[in-house]
Amino acid sequence: MKAQILLTPAGAKHLITKALVKKLDLKKRIYIAYGSTNIYLLHHLGLDLPNYMAGCNYNYKLNVNENRPKPVVLEDKKLIDIKEFDINSKDIFIKGANALWYENNTKHAAVLAADKNGGTFGNFYIKAACRGAKIIIPVGHEKLIPFYYPATQNVDFVMGNKVALLRFFSGDVYTEIEAFKDLFDLTAFVIASGGILDTQGAVIFEVEGKKVKEAIDFAKKYNTVVLEKL
Repeated sequence: MKAQILLTPAGAKHLITKALVKKLDLKKRIYIAYGSTNIYLLHHLGLDLPNYMAGCNYNYKLNVNENRPKPVVLEDKKLIDIKEFDINSKDIFIKGANALWYENNTKHAAVLAADKNGGTFGNFYIKAACRGAKIIIPVGHEKLIPFYYPATQNVDFVMGNKVALLRFFSGDVYTEIEAFKDLFDLTAFVIASGGILDTQGAVIFEVEGKKVKEAIDFAKKYNTVVLEKL
């Protein structure tokens, strides 16, 4: 069976993170970086932190959230305290992205950084990559760009905070395509995007498989469930 499914940005984040919860080895130590997509991941892990963002674009500006909670680290699905970022090759590091693009049929991603030292990318991602941790980069096609442009903070004017666009060089990019497969065993393709009013930023997928009805029901349930709040 084939179906065409519209996902709002919120619906896509629910789909991606619900699938990730099914996919992850939750007994391992999991470092969950700041980001709007990871708010949804925490929700599906049973922990609601709607303010769990560093950079966030709203009110028509590039913003930095100064009131975010401390970083979340889970082990065997329980919150643990760490005095330093002592990640190792047995651990999992999950970091969302602000840009997604394709090169030679391979997905790539990048993240915005307002911090002059690279923020989470400079302080945590590089250490995770150097130490061989399993890195997962959840990102929806709402953030699709035509190609990577190495933007820096060296600009004269900005709407909000100056940012750099830092390209991930290690890790598995995980999108709605993988999520449809892992959650519903569906093959999915992006066929269009856009919308107006409450459907702005939507992405439309054509999916094929036996569980299209379940996927449609999922979209209907979660497209309007927005978790990000400041």
